[in-house]
Amino acid sequence: MNVRLKSIYIFVALLCLRAPMLFGQSNAKEYWFFWTHTQKINEKFGLLLDGQTRSQQSLKQLNTLLLRGAIAYNLKDKSSIALGYAYKGDFEKNKLTGYEHRIFQQYLSDFKIKKVEVQVRGRFEQRFLVDSETKFSLRARGFISFQVPILANTDFSSGLFAGIQNELFLNILNKQDVNNHIFDQNRPYLSLGYRFSKKIETAFDYGLMTSQDYSQKETISVFRLSLASEF
Repeated sequence: MNVRLKSIYIFVALLCLRAPMLFGQSNAKEYWFFWTHTQKINEKFGLLLDGQTRSQQSLKQLNTLLLRGAIAYNLKDKSSIALGYAYKGDFEKNKLTGYEHRIFQQYLSDFKIKKVEVQVRGRFEQRFLVDSETKFSLRARGFISFQVPILANTDFSSGLFAGIQNELFLNILNKQDVNNHIFDQNRPYLSLGYRFSKKIETAFDYGLMTSQDYSQKETISVFRLSLASEF
């Protein structure tokens, strides 16, 4: 990947990270647990799995459960394409109030800028939102992250690291059934984590998630514990 293209990625990430500052903040808080796993099948194929739980205010009360899986095909230069399915359930007082089925396609690329690990991902989702009826919409997502070793060994197979990331969500089709806006969400995070080996690492993340509803934007603080594994 050439230097010019890498510079464009960095510029876009920094621009997106400024977005929540423009939208304002609130005192609302959420607590998330995020687990992601990559399972190698062979040199060309792999499985991508992840799960999330989200709680508002109280850790004892589950508000959102997200489960996602995909089969990936590995391309050259540490990049891949994938096809997957996701389920998202929303809860109130531990009772299911609505859910969503998603089919998605994605492109993922990993590369380095000197010692900094960079990941870029584009995802296209077909969403089937179910409450009293089923609604269909399309959403595009763009993600970029930078992971910097702080106190780590030479090849960064273990050690302490810091990270910064952002993901932007845009409604492409049937936005009137979501929030009536093209803009859907923006999620910038700062992270501090530890890599135990090339196969497992964990991080504590703090983010400001800005979401759009029909009438206004809201920004909430997200405290997230992340665990990543690869076998």
